[in-house]
Amino acid sequence: MAPHIVVIGAGSAIFGTGALATLLRSPLLRGATLGLCDVNAATLETMHRLAERMNAEWGAGFSVRASTQRRDLLPGADFVIVCIQVGPREVVWRQDWEIPLRHGVRQPYAENSGPGGFAHTCRNLPEMLGIARDMEALCPQAWLLNFTNPLSRLGLGINRYTSIRCVGLCHQYLWGYALAAAVLADEYAIDVPNGSAFHVHTDAPNVPAIYQMIDAGLDRFVIRSAGINHFAWMQSITDKRTGDDLYPHFRARYLQQMRRDFEPMTRELFAIFGLCPTAGDTHMVEYLAWSHDPIAKPWEKYDLKLQSWTGNIARRQAVRARAERLAAGDEPLAPLRAVRSEGAAEFIEAWLGDTHAWQPALNVPNAGGALPGLPPWAIVEVPAVVDRAGVHALPVPALPHALTELCRREAELAALVVEAAATGDRELALQALLMDPMANDIDRCRAILDDFLTSFREWLPQFHA
Repeated sequence: MAPHIVVIGAGSAIFGTGALATLLRSPLLRGATLGLCDVNAATLETMHRLAERMNAEWGAGFSVRASTQRRDLLPGADFVIVCIQVGPREVVWRQDWEIPLRHGVRQPYAENSGPGGFAHTCRNLPEMLGIARDMEALCPQAWLLNFTNPLSRLGLGINRYTSIRCVGLCHQYLWGYALAAAVLADEYAIDVPNGSAFHVHTDAPNVPAIYQMIDAGLDRFVIRSAGINHFAWMQSITDKRTGDDLYPHFRARYLQQMRRDFEPMTRELFAIFGLCPTAGDTHMVEYLAWSHDPIAKPWEKYDLKLQSWTGNIARRQAVRARAERLAAGDEPLAPLRAVRSEGAAEFIEAWLGDTHAWQPALNVPNAGGALPGLPPWAIVEVPAVVDRAGVHALPVPALPHALTELCRREAELAALVVEAAATGDRELALQALLMDPMANDIDRCRAILDDFLTSFREWLPQFHA
């Protein structure tokens, strides 16, 4: 059965190029119907031409359509892949960081938790719910495969307010492989890019080095992790060839021998709680109360890096220019055969083939209690099996009690943020900001909320109805 797939956000040069390549190169998806949607007609047209070129040169046999109106494409869809952003990506992200700073709160990253994560959720959730409600009307049995952040909060909102089946996909668990490869590099003959300057912060110039180390780690190790998206913890590390348990040795090497400036907050939590985070310092610290104190200045103590907004804009422009060249036939398609998959193609293949395929990290409700200690409605990131019957989260060992509590607190905060974002209730919004680990003053949180609602007014209609 050839599937009907819709990609919403297909005009994104960074996400769209790889997403389309992994779908069109799959032998199991030949003959599929592919709908491409984006609100930017110009970038959508480029990606449409690129998809048609891949389709023709690779003999994929797809039927490809494009529209700026998702309702034109959704009828009969089996899978809807979503990667969107409400508001210009780097502009609003920077404001998510700068607005709280104006009122005295210096966040470490401002994307998934903290005040910035609150604003990010409030902008993106109404649009995600709109997509899901259109799916309820036009393709109610379809799967929504979400790549949009804040991943766990948006998934919770879709599950709470719609009947659509939603799973979140994220590659951040792979950063654990880069960490392990760096720590064990000498013993596994791994060439570390940038030498003693290597780190796993996801700024644009550093991405190739991270992926080089991820590949080295995947070649040599098997890592199992669980937790919440961007706040997951390695539960086992084994040698891929021998099956030997590497965790005790990895712990000793990281805590006692690794250079002290390598992901220092990750090391600190590893030493305190006994498990190593997977995401690296900058993503992981969004969920912690120990990352913003103006006296201790943890951003200096742990060298907590910010996102490079200007660097990301430059990267986006470069990738978009390359997409134009590829669409025009001015560059060969061969490199796209090897582009790293984000997991959507594999999910669809597993469902179609009923293969009971193992997936290392899916973001799904904890309905079966796969991650002990968290409520059944919480969105957890755990290994899972995918087949025609759906997604089956696999039980994992309980995290240490303190880590379970940190994850549970984030889940409860996410629930309040989602309710505020969905309803536009200002009282709930203030409560959500006050519950956040970055909160340290009622008036400060009230001022941040007022500033968000004013600065982002055009993207927060639910609060101004």
